[in-house]
Amino acid sequence: MLDSFGRKINYLRFSITDRCDLRCRYCMPLKTNFYQKSDFLSLGELKKIAKTFIKIGIRKIRITGGEPLVRKDIVKFLEFLQKQKENNFLEEVLLTTNGTQLKKYAKNLADLGIKRINVSLDSLVSEKYSFITNGGKLSKVLDGIFEAQNHNIKIKINTVLLKNFNEDEILKITKWCAEKKFKLSFIEVMPIGELKISRVQQYLPVSSAEKILEKKFGLISSDFSTNGPSRYFKTKKLGSIVGFISPISNHFCNTCNRIRVTSSGILYGCLGNESSTDLKPFLRNKNTESLEKIVKTTIYDKPEKHFFKINDDKSPIERFMNTTGG
Repeated sequence: MLDSFGRKINYLRFSITDRCDLRCRYCMPLKTNFYQKSDFLSLGELKKIAKTFIKIGIRKIRITGGEPLVRKDIVKFLEFLQKQKENNFLEEVLLTTNGTQLKKYAKNLADLGIKRINVSLDSLVSEKYSFITNGGKLSKVLDGIFEAQNHNIKIKINTVLLKNFNEDEILKITKWCAEKKFKLSFIEVMPIGELKISRVQQYLPVSSAEKILEKKFGLISSDFSTNGPSRYFKTKKLGSIVGFISPISNHFCNTCNRIRVTSSGILYGCLGNESSTDLKPFLRNKNTESLEKIVKTTIYDKPEKHFFKINDDKSPIERFMNTTGG
């Protein structure tokens, strides 16, 4: 499936819940208006959407949230996706998580064919982790990460760079990931949703991390790649893989192969654009052809690029990251 700019769209990021057991300070406010239960896609609707996207050419699906592992029927949905993979309809199923439920679900994930996961982790200092997540326990997340690794799941750590918070941990996190054999991506904070704190106060460009790592460890451009937008490098002294995601300072829209569906059935062609299509009416009228048609139309009309800006103005994107999925 191609969009109007000739980009091949083969990757779906599927948010199966907007609920999360953390409240990261750059992601969502403490008091958040979640979807009503009546807006939530049922397990059957999740399957129907997945089938439709697979039919039109989606080959990789990443399950996101909120926190996807808090959804009670997550295992049943992953079982369905695993069958699609076993029948060669899908190439890979992936998962992004905050890690709080990993110790409980690691074996399930491994048994269901999940070979790679992304874990959001912005600090290795317990007190700082608790602060940025509004009460999260670092030890619980680390236990989950190592449990997943024990089940041969490959780990990539995603670290959002935050000014005056974790720039002093850039070297520490990089060295830790190298020692534990984890890949790592540093990510610029994105102005999604209106928070009390200004994004200007939070924003730290990935070039800052690049300079620090280049000076300490040395960086060599790497041909390693994933479905995501990271530019990857190999550290000379550590031999580890480090990526940089720069939606603000150097966007990557011309190579974007992704679309997103929320847990309420809203299809977004772009994370940084409000243009969207509500799939629920097409799901619930039981007309498979009309659902497929509207999906194709929305993909074809995928915006050329996002328009993220870091300034003191109100965020142009009203929804929060937990709604669309990371």
